[in-house]
Amino acid sequence: MFKELALRPSYYTTDGDTVDAFYNPVLSNAVKYDRVSGYFSSKALASYAKGLSGLYKNGGRFRLIISQDISEEDFNLIKQGYALRKEITNGLIGKLEEPLTLEEEVNFYNLAHLIAQGIVDIKIGFKKNGLFHSKFGLCTDKGGNVIYFTGSNNETYAAITHNYEGFDITASWLASEFDLQKLEKAEKEFDLLWNDNVKEKNIFIKEINEVVKNKIMTYDKGRIIVDVDMLTEDALILTIEDNHLVIQDNLDSYQINPNDFALARKLKRYYDGGYPTFRTDLTYIDMQKIIKILEKYANKKRFNFVVSKKLLEYIDQHSYWIEERSKYGVLIKNRDSRVITDYKKFTSIVSGELERILREQQMWSAFYMTQMKKAANFSVPGAGKTSMVYGAFAYLNSTEVQKADKIVMIGPKNSFLSWKLEFKENFGNRKELKVLDIHEEEAADVQLRLNGANKNLILINYESLGKYESALSDIIDSKTVLVFDEVHKIKGVQSVRAQVAKRIAEKPVYKFVLTGTPIPNSYQDIFNFLNILYKEEYKMFFNFQLNELKNPGLTEINEINEKLYPFFWRTNKKQLEVPKANEDMIIKCPMNYDEQEIINLLYRKYGNSAFHLYIRLIQASTNPELLLKSIDFIEMYGEELVKDWDNELQTDNVTFSEEEINIIRRVSETSKFKKTLQLAEKLHGENKQSIIWCMFVNTIDKVYRDLSSKGIKAAVIYGSTPQQDRDNIIELFKREQIEVLITNPHTLAESVSLHKTCHDAIYLEYSFNLTHMLQSRDRIHRLGLPDGQYTQYYYFMLENKSEEQRNTIDEKIYIRLKEKEKQMLDAIEGDVLTPEPSDDMDEILKLFEL
Repeated sequence: MFKELALRPSYYTTDGDTVDAFYNPVLSNAVKYDRVSGYFSSKALASYAKGLSGLYKNGGRFRLIISQDISEEDFNLIKQGYALRKEITNGLIGKLEEPLTLEEEVNFYNLAHLIAQGIVDIKIGFKKNGLFHSKFGLCTDKGGNVIYFTGSNNETYAAITHNYEGFDITASWLASEFDLQKLEKAEKEFDLLWNDNVKEKNIFIKEINEVVKNKIMTYDKGRIIVDVDMLTEDALILTIEDNHLVIQDNLDSYQINPNDFALARKLKRYYDGGYPTFRTDLTYIDMQKIIKILEKYANKKRFNFVVSKKLLEYIDQHSYWIEERSKYGVLIKNRDSRVITDYKKFTSIVSGELERILREQQMWSAFYMTQMKKAANFSVPGAGKTSMVYGAFAYLNSTEVQKADKIVMIGPKNSFLSWKLEFKENFGNRKELKVLDIHEEEAADVQLRLNGANKNLILINYESLGKYESALSDIIDSKTVLVFDEVHKIKGVQSVRAQVAKRIAEKPVYKFVLTGTPIPNSYQDIFNFLNILYKEEYKMFFNFQLNELKNPGLTEINEINEKLYPFFWRTNKKQLEVPKANEDMIIKCPMNYDEQEIINLLYRKYGNSAFHLYIRLIQASTNPELLLKSIDFIEMYGEELVKDWDNELQTDNVTFSEEEINIIRRVSETSKFKKTLQLAEKLHGENKQSIIWCMFVNTIDKVYRDLSSKGIKAAVIYGSTPQQDRDNIIELFKREQIEVLITNPHTLAESVSLHKTCHDAIYLEYSFNLTHMLQSRDRIHRLGLPDGQYTQYYYFMLENKSEEQRNTIDEKIYIRLKEKEKQMLDAIEGDVLTPEPSDDMDEILKLFEL
């Protein structure tokens, strides 16, 4: 469909190949093509055939009106006399005898085939006086969308390859009411011309002479020719069309027997039904095997077998040679002397492209990514993964290399601002940022198609992947650096998001996945990103089965890490010399009598439901008002996880009596809540910014109201905060125009840097989620902190020291989080991948010994 194409309003030969940029993609989606052009010749006819294979597959039709230099007198003589008709006919046929290049021959043969099939029809136009010299075209897709183009372009060899030509387009679905009149007028004008009903009587449109038509059809090869190698005589040719293998049998000296045992047995699994139709899902590895089989068979039977240049280029572009790449990855990670020369060259180029100098560890990471082409970056949050990608792009986009022209970044919405700011900070004035942010653009899908090719940074959020898949597939190509930021957001092997991610990742040569928490739950989480990066190589090299990844033993874990080690880069804060954070400050808040009563009540009410009791105790320690509201599980866990839960887990059947409600209402603010606000006030009095981490929106709003009433400039960010508002708040916070930011980890724990002005983080509400805890801490503890700069975390705990009374779970949650953090950091220091020790549900059951 035309709406899915990345069209430009104007096309000029100085912008590049108009055939690849316009004709091929448009005609491949067309079902009708009406064209008025200037000249008749074999070269012109060859140029008209560009892109027509797509029209052919769509069952479309091409109507062409071209010019013949002929006077009124000649026309009258043609009507009167056979001799002159023969002379003019011979003149037309003579123009079909021009020498053609091999590529022009392919196009000319294809046009002949389409004429023979009745798909192409040609008429000749001329005037009594002057020349028939109109030039315009109309393309229609199956949805009825029309593209009208007009300009100086003749589809002749000279026009396309030598002349300075240009043309403008009008798209029916994008056109104003004024411009639509041009399109409608052109449609009417073409129909009048085609039917020879033009009111101006000195214009004539006539059927092409049958003799000339038959002459053209003698060039029909019986099928569409996709490349010049298919013209090789007395040979079996293997080529590729639309990423699918195609066989062209031009053999004279030998006749292929599809049932020949030596051939059929080895090729059977690659066929779609049988010879010569191959399956459409073959990888480049399959294609290499097929080539070897056919080469051996051809040598045995002594016939000529040709592998087209087009197919060889496709295989070369897609082949990764993963075994060799695995060894090379280890050399780079070990900084082996054999890679130092290439590294120095890389460093020289990147240093000239970037205004901000990369740290040595970052430079090695960027070098690693460009050399590996497909790689994961699992550097810890705050290590500067975005800058590492920009270092790689600086090299690939440089004039010396020219292997990439844009970055397409798929990531969470919160990351967009960081990617834009980091671009400017890394490149400064050395490279202009040309960004397309789908959350800042109206009609983003249209903008992707119209302007995507002209941008060097395109930002798409994960939730929009399905919506924009088609547009992304059009603009993502071999010169795109494709980045999946926070790739752990791609959940579920068969999820829509995972499938789209794998499909749009097929074209790019350079693709990277980034996350500071690569395996938050289990080793199954590596399946998606490995298939995004190494779809074709996965089975032959990794071949981890999903059930094997679910709960592997020690031997399997060692094997997994051994295979993965060459393909990911990890930088930790110690390597980057980020100043160590202060020891956590634990602030214990003794319960009063009413708070204890509420805790006792919850144990009585939820004693048979550990999960609900866990959530209610967190709420009661901070904001008892929440106990009288339904639990919002999405606030704690996110929509993706919650939607997979059983309804029973999400159902809270507990009700409170009037007396119990009164007990709850007696505590409007807990001791823990009050002390938290006191600390925020104290820090404010010391001219220090702070960020307060909560879990529930009601608590966030309550903290905001209380701080605002004290004259403190506070702001809130949570799930329903619009992206533009989030970006504005973050920007104001960084400028220190906001003094306290109140938010939750589910919303703001990723991809936001606040460390330049804020060094104090207060934890009012927190859960067993280690990922949220680590990521939230890293908002203010990141690369860029100067030596001697402190970072302080405060954890508030409501508690009753009496062993005879029920207690909250704040301290138990914190202790378990620190245990899990140590295990995770030990694994990071050891440069291995390890899952988070257990999930929330396991922790909750252990907590209450159920």
